[in-house]
This record gives sequence, C-alpha cells and structure tokens, in this order.
Amino acid sequence: MENVQQFIDRIKADSYMQHYLSAECDFDLEDDKQLEDDLYYLLDGGKCQFKLTPLGCDGSGGVYVLADDGRVGYIDSEGSAGFAAMSVSDFFAVLLCCGYLSDWADASQDGCFDSLQDFMEQLEDKISPSEDYKKRIAEFCCDCGLETDPEKIYEMFKKGVFSQPPLEIKAIDDDYEDYDPLFKIG
Repeated sequence: MENVQQFIDRIKADSYMQHYLSAECDFDLEDDKQLEDDLYYLLDGGKCQFKLTPLGCDGSGGVYVLADDGRVGYIDSEGSAGFAAMSVSDFFAVLLCCGYLSDWADASQDGCFDSLQDFMEQLEDKISPSEDYKKRIAEFCCDCGLETDPEKIYEMFKKGVFSQPPLEIKAIDDDYEDYDPLFKIG
C-alpha cells in the first residue's frame, strides 16, 4: 500500500490506531483545509525547494509533509525541518516503531543514527505499548504491508534522514530565519 489516501482512510477507520498515532507518535489527522493552513503558516516568509503536501500534524503546530519526490518529512513549529522517510509506507513503519520524530531529532544529537546499536539503545528507552496496542499495530502493519523489523526500520529511517537533497526552508523575508536541520547528522 503506497497511496497516501489509503493510509489515511485506514487510520480513520481504526480508532485505536488514531489514538495510538496521536498519543504515542504525535501524528494527528486533520481536514485538508486545516492542514493546508498549518503548512502555509509554517512556510510564511520562507521558500522550500519542494512542492509539499501536508499529511498530518502534531499537537504543537508542526506538519508532516509529502514532498513531490515521494519522501516524507516533518516541519516543526520551532524552526526545524527534515526528511524522515523515503516513502509513505516507510514513514508509517518508522513512526509506528519509533514514535515521536521530535524525540529522535533530539537523540540524533547524541548519535542515534551512528550505528544499529545506538539506534536500538534509543529504541529500548521508549515506553512499550500495551499488549492490546501491540496487537493492533501488528495487524495494521500486516494489512498495510509495513516493515516491523527494528533493524530494517533503522536502515529505512537512516536512509530517509540522510537522503539528499535535504528538506530546506530558506527565509525570503528579513523578518524570518532559515530553518535548521531537524536531525543532527555527521
């Protein structure tokens, strides 16, 4: 399953997944108009080298975006932006395995992408979902054909984070500043 709308429809049809994605991954679905407004607000005074379509939002004004080259990124409300996945299916696999992208952005400063071991240590520090949620997540991943192996998730996540060209938002107005890279790499 790679069609964005299929993922959105599947999530909307499952209240458990909606709740889990919101509470444990900070990913919320809003109507298209609200998401467009949120993205417009974040890009006000800035220019991005990609055409971006909003997929969802977080609880603090950030927006998850699909770039015109198929990669999925995140623009937070604090002036950072970056890619997290090479595709929509990779994005949902990463999000369901890893949770809050903002936590991983912070962890990237400590080298969580330097090695599989560093990644796994960071992953172990996450609070594990209840058995009921684990079952629901597994069913969702199976139904959608999403990867669940943490070692493969690491490779997918790392590939998205290190992909080039990066998601950049450059100021076009003196009242704004360029966005910082979301993930600290290299």
